[in-house]
Amino acid sequence: MSSPQRYADGVTNIAKGKTLSEMPMPDPTVTHGYFNDFFQYSTADWITSTSGTGTLAVSDTVVGGALVLTPGAATEGKFDSIQLSKDGGTNDSEVFLFATGKKAWFKTRIYGADVSDMELDIGLCIVNTDLRNAAPSDGVWFTSDDGTTDIDLIIAKNSSQVKVSGVGTWADTTWISLGYYWDGVDAIHYFVDDVKKGEVYVGTSLPDDEYLAVTISNETGEATANALSVDYIGAWMER
Repeated sequence: MSSPQRYADGVTNIAKGKTLSEMPMPDPTVTHGYFNDFFQYSTADWITSTSGTGTLAVSDTVVGGALVLTPGAATEGKFDSIQLSKDGGTNDSEVFLFATGKKAWFKTRIYGADVSDMELDIGLCIVNTDLRNAAPSDGVWFTSDDGTTDIDLIIAKNSSQVKVSGVGTWADTTWISLGYYWDGVDAIHYFVDDVKKGEVYVGTSLPDDEYLAVTISNETGEATANALSVDYIGAWMER
């Protein structure tokens, strides 16, 4: 590995004469965001919805940590669904709002035990306790259905959905990263393993009238409690 370039005086993205212009680092107030690398997990940080007695715990075998969502019974249709909480597990932290003129980013890295027999939903969604059986009215999230290895992207506003099918595929016991970028103008660009796969021009479908929360859901597609592991998840928006 080569040595890093060293900037002893710092690096900045701040215009000269601004409040933080002499600070030797980029302005942290340009965006607001949330990132979790799952070194630890607390039920108080999330609103948890399950059918059965599912478990959510940090893996002991993934370097750097990962949250493992294991449905509670070896029965088809059992699920674990969580949304970020703002107050110790009582109410959702719906703090993200898409807007024209404000860029936004989302990224996660996941791993499925048996992906063709799992039902995945992960991204930013309005408050919801059962994503698979009662789809969120608003949000932008990645999804995968039972019986396929395809991953799709859903953009929903007021229960009207735009679905981008087959943005990527995932495989059993293989890590994959998923992400998207709202350019603040007219398009959401989507990425798989940090490679851009395309963009969708949202028109009037951008969910810009509801606040959204970080959301993760895993449901069984067969009579096996197939686990979903989440290495990290993050979302950021311009102020």
